[in-house]
Amino acid sequence: VATEPMIRQPVSMSFDAQGRMWVLQYLQYPHYAGIKPVKQDQYLRTVYDKVPEPPPHGPKGLDRITICYDPDANGVFRKSKDFVTGLNIASGFCIGNGGVYVVQPPYLLFYPDKNEDDIPDGDPLVLLSGFGIEDSHSLANSLQWGPDGWLYGAAGSTSTCKIANPANPKEIVEFQQGIWRYHPKTKRFELFSEGGGNTYGLDFDRNGQAIAGTNWGGFACL
Repeated sequence: VATEPMIRQPVSMSFDAQGRMWVLQYLQYPHYAGIKPVKQDQYLRTVYDKVPEPPPHGPKGLDRITICYDPDANGVFRKSKDFVTGLNIASGFCIGNGGVYVVQPPYLLFYPDKNEDDIPDGDPLVLLSGFGIEDSHSLANSLQWGPDGWLYGAAGSTSTCKIANPANPKEIVEFQQGIWRYHPKTKRFELFSEGGGNTYGLDFDRNGQAIAGTNWGGFACL
């Protein structure tokens, strides 16, 4: 339904109510723009010279969220336009609540688009910070809506997350791998399921079970 050069290195996609396909192009991977590695261990965990600021103040990368539309008779999209550009190792997104949620470690961002003109209404809101950036092979990723109204995401094994819960700032949730969730209305953050190896990929089946991918084989429903 889409080919190069319209779409390259897709890492996440979603369809909107109009049947358009939104795609996150992971073009900056595997190295962040604007920050320098200081040291790295045998597991590729990297210490950087600084933590990048969130958009639009931080360094601009090559990642972008692109909307594909106007399919032909065979369902192949003939046109595309960018919703947002300049993302820097953005590893997941989800449409909802009048905008687009984007996980760009160390941040969970929200780009409001209340009038649905496919142009962000302004700078993104920083909803969460503290997702690990040590290893771009295992970052927070794969945003999905759960059947309970929470926004779910995965996180890998070699990046340590230390998230201050907005509903209780004194509470720090620290973990390295698992499934996490954020409630947009109550602003609460929780670790839903810990473990599972280098978790990348997340979805829900019709029974409401979370299905997550790992890099060690086998399968599990949460």
